[in-house]
Amino acid sequence: MGDIEATYRSIINCINERRWEDLPRYIHSRFVKDGQDITPESYAAEIKSQGGKVELIVDALSVDRASHQRLGATVLVRYTPDRDNKDAEVVGRTISFMEQHFVWCAERKLSKILTLADRDELQRQLSNPEASYYKADLIGNDPPPGASSGAKLSAGELEAKYRAYISCINAQTMETDLHRFCHPEVVHNTKTLTIDEYRLLIQEAFTAIPDITFDLHTVIADDEAQRVAARIEFTGTPVGILAGAKPNGRGVNFCEHVTYRFEHGKIARVWSIVDWASYRAQLWE
Repeated sequence: MGDIEATYRSIINCINERRWEDLPRYIHSRFVKDGQDITPESYAAEIKSQGGKVELIVDALSVDRASHQRLGATVLVRYTPDRDNKDAEVVGRTISFMEQHFVWCAERKLSKILTLADRDELQRQLSNPEASYYKADLIGNDPPPGASSGAKLSAGELEAKYRAYISCINAQTMETDLHRFCHPEVVHNTKTLTIDEYRLLIQEAFTAIPDITFDLHTVIADDEAQRVAARIEFTGTPVGILAGAKPNGRGVNFCEHVTYRFEHGKIARVWSIVDWASYRAQLWE
């Protein structure tokens, strides 16, 4: 296990075991969380003050094995609200949702983290005592690397293939070129889609936001796992309804944290969290 993996798992263990006094040991003095400078002690206090008990279960790590200074993580969060959480309709009931993290280390300590939670799923369970059971779509349940035969891409090849895939989307040449990057069927957040259905899913963004751009903020290619983890930042001006929000003439910027599994050099599985809550908030202001 590399230094960054060990550091990240130590932080997760501190949170799960509620060892708040130990948590700052693993945080760099110059620490940035979701774009904001924060001291290690303030970070520990912030997590401690959440209205309820939190358990974090690391599902999968996609590691930059060249530098061992960056990783992408998918995490199952189990959260039990207490009476201090005013948004929760039911106190004491455990709810579950996914998060995806991007983590950077310096001097064997956590120096930066970008987090994105499935806030729509969180709110669905918080606000509805009768919410149906949530079954997490875990990467850890997916076939392990090597389960299928076929050539594996190097980290450099994975990143180049993925960047070309995003360029295809931005150029809107998906109808002719998407087959170069994806299998005839792609599983997207538990749903098995034909390549045409997957293309139409992506196309929905262009229908609602014709000038949308997909900007790659972070790309981590893990050749051992044959996975790519990416943070995509979107900008554009909506003209149609998307994610339940009507356009108001203003431009938007929002993001997606997404992990892909490649098989035989093409995308076979996609685990995606889009920050629709931020998107809707910008249009409802």
